[in-house]
Amino acid sequence: MSDEQATLTPWDQVEQIVESGNAEHIEAFLQLLPPGEVAYTISRLDEQHRTRLLAMVDPEIAADLMEHLADEHAADLIEELPAEQAAAIVDEMDSDDQADVLGEMDEDDAAAILEKMDPQEAADARRLSRYAPDTAGGVMVTEYVSYFDHQLVDDVLDDLRRNAKKYAEYDVHYMYVINDLGKLLGVVRLRELVLAPGNAALTSVMKREPVSARVDTPVQELEDVFDHYNFTAVPVVDPQDRLVGVVHHAAVEEAHGEASDKALLRFGGIIAGEEFRTMPAATRSVRRLAFLIPNILLLLISVSVIALFEESTIKRVTALAIFLPLVAGLAGNAGNQAVAVSIRELSLGLVKPIDLTRVLFKEAGVGMINGLVLGLIVLLIAWAWQDDAYLGLVVGGAIPLTIVIAAALGGTIPLMLKGLKIDPAMASGPILTTCVDLFAFLSVLSLAYLMLHKLTGA
Repeated sequence: MSDEQATLTPWDQVEQIVESGNAEHIEAFLQLLPPGEVAYTISRLDEQHRTRLLAMVDPEIAADLMEHLADEHAADLIEELPAEQAAAIVDEMDSDDQADVLGEMDEDDAAAILEKMDPQEAADARRLSRYAPDTAGGVMVTEYVSYFDHQLVDDVLDDLRRNAKKYAEYDVHYMYVINDLGKLLGVVRLRELVLAPGNAALTSVMKREPVSARVDTPVQELEDVFDHYNFTAVPVVDPQDRLVGVVHHAAVEEAHGEASDKALLRFGGIIAGEEFRTMPAATRSVRRLAFLIPNILLLLISVSVIALFEESTIKRVTALAIFLPLVAGLAGNAGNQAVAVSIRELSLGLVKPIDLTRVLFKEAGVGMINGLVLGLIVLLIAWAWQDDAYLGLVVGGAIPLTIVIAAALGGTIPLMLKGLKIDPAMASGPILTTCVDLFAFLSVLSLAYLMLHKLTGA
């Protein structure tokens, strides 16, 4: 490698190889990249080079690249290709990834790609897309190995040898036994199969009544299954107990992580799905404005309290303007801590909307302790800074009540929203901010008004 090449970034090198048109070279280079660098490198390419890259490499290589990207990012890249080229890539993906990526596309683009895909692959993708993403059906794969109950061990071993290359991509640890109607009867571990006599009936080495999941089993329950049993995969059945797929432990962990990431995005105000800086600026702007514009009205409610006390109090004690943001900020942070705990416990099934009163008292208790500690600290700071003990009493005295209210609201708002079938992660932030700011301003300014004669010396 020359000194010039050594100083180039990976995406600069990719661009150079793409410009040269050497498909073998680009495939070799991408395979040498550490897995953690693939998504970063692709994200730094411009749209033209990304499109040419995917068109140059083998569809199987392109499908492997897509596995390193978030579903929405992968969908955006594949949509840039002609339908036939896009279909070739999607055909090479695992069935669960196919459904996820196609689900992130515009309906017309997805339909055009499905039309060009292998008929069986397209049928599987359509079927999987009907299941909710947070259920077993939404995270399962249709790549599994199953045999009929009338077959022998030798029949299975022969099939495994003949299709070794195909099954190598299935992550085979178990074989599933079904009857002629497709109903799941049992499961056979690979080790037990290899050690069994060749003329033994498959049913004689299978484990009957295996642990399984329904297509509508929530991912949260699947986590409990994998925590309880040391399985790498669990079969998924439909309402008629017919085997329709397999859900892997890794897929459940990935789904849980994605749900947590999306909840964090919604809590931060990204309410229309995932956002990446590779997206058009206009699209990102619209998504953010959908959250920010309604906040104008909510924030006007809280600042109206300041306007109410402007003439009577703030103009006479201007130092209050210094401490209003401090009190509101502390309370807001305390409230956000409680919101985070409630959303986490809701996602884990540890609390429900009916636990409102219990959560209220528990958060109020923590809020009172923290409020007294923070209030004393701020009292001393305000007193020392402004050389005014009464100002310290006003500001420091407002904090305990405000922190208690903030913690109580932060803990209970997600539960109330959940009870109303509203996404707590999306709506808790704006509601909490409005309420906390209102109470913070009102508490400080009300105390200041009551102690106005002390603060002004009048």
